[in-house]
Order: sequence, then C-alpha cells, then structure tokens
Amino acid sequence: MWYDILLVVISVAVAFAIIFFVFRRAKRWGNPKKFTEHTIGILRKVQRTGMYVNEQPQLVLSFDAVLADGCPTPVTVTEIVSLTDLHRLKEGGVFAICYDPESCRGSFDGGADKEHLQDMFDRYMAKRNPRGFTYEQRVALRTRGIRRKALLTDLRLTGEEEEGCREVKLTVRIDEKDGSERILQRTSWMTEAELESLVVGKLVTLEIVEDDPPWFSILQDAELFGTPA
Repeated sequence: MWYDILLVVISVAVAFAIIFFVFRRAKRWGNPKKFTEHTIGILRKVQRTGMYVNEQPQLVLSFDAVLADGCPTPVTVTEIVSLTDLHRLKEGGVFAICYDPESCRGSFDGGADKEHLQDMFDRYMAKRNPRGFTYEQRVALRTRGIRRKALLTDLRLTGEEEEGCREVKLTVRIDEKDGSERILQRTSWMTEAELESLVVGKLVTLEIVEDDPPWFSILQDAELFGTPA
C-alpha cells in the first residue's frame, strides 16, 4: 500500500531537481541510442561492483521502471557515482531514468520531460494504491489544487492496516480572511513516518480542490519517505 497524502507535486519536483543536478554528468553504460523509453524509476536495490573510477564507486542500481499503464518493469542502471552523492540513492526513491526496453538496461535521465514524468508518477501511485487517490484525482490536485495552510485539529486511527500503511481520519481547520472557519475531513492511508510527522494542533500545508464538496491532500517533506525524494 502506498500512502496517498501528497507526494504529488512536491516530492517529484524535488527528486527530479536532484537527479538533473547530481547525475547529468554520470557516465552511461550500454548504448545510449537504445535508451528510448523515458520514465520514472523507483529504486529497489543498490550494489557495488568493486570497480572504481578516480576513487568513485561503480554501482548497479535496480529500479522498477513505470510503464505507460502505471505498472512497473525491472530495469538495471550501472553508474559511476560520486562518494558525496551516495546518500541520495535511497531505496524507495523516485528517479528520472531512460532505458532500452529489450535489454532492460538504462541510465539516469538528465534531459527528461518533467510533465511527462509527473504524469507517469501519478499513474504509478494510483495503480499501487487503489484505495487512495485515483489517477484523475491526482491530476486534479496537481492542476487545480490550491495551496493553503490549515490547523490539524484531529487525527484518529481507524484500526485498519494494509502493507505497512494505516488508515487514519484527518480533520483540519482553515481560518479564512473574513474571520470565519472552515472544517474539512478525509480518510487517508499513511505510513508510520508520515504519521510521526503530523502533530495535532500544528499547522499543515494542504492542496485543496474546490469541488462540491471540497477535498484535500496534505503536503509533506519528500525527504521523509526516502524520495530524494
């Protein structure tokens, strides 16, 4: 179960900015001309080969590359990575990659289309968490969402658990400029790390879609979830 409080805009933007900055000069192993598929990859495993170039280690990285329908496929990326950048390669992190669909070998993608990758991420998250936001809802949050500060007034566990996530009922209060208050509620699936970051009585950042009724997601720091993102 993947959490459905927001990794939508913030996590991917942070992740891709890091990729472009850190890995755009990385040496590619394999034939780059065959790396025709551009997508996001979720890092599953990091292994050292024992080879070094200018004292920098060669790594074999195992990814779940996201297909157009949101399903994952395994891809292997072999890169020379600076020692100072190793901490960015967290398992579960989201990275921009390109790959050869025949050999399933690829590379970090420093020239990726961010809008395309965001769309791939939305499809993947909707596929992995069918009880959370749908693909259409994720697009709505990204394109029509309004960012607001709110007070988290209540957080209650329902007792339901699935694949490392717990179901929780959230209540938030938005203080309007005219002095009025607006109360919003929703049920969400959250990881332990997300739960620990939320404190009743503290301010949170929401992404609100002003439908009838309005609905929202909570933005959280992507670094919390191993998404360097």
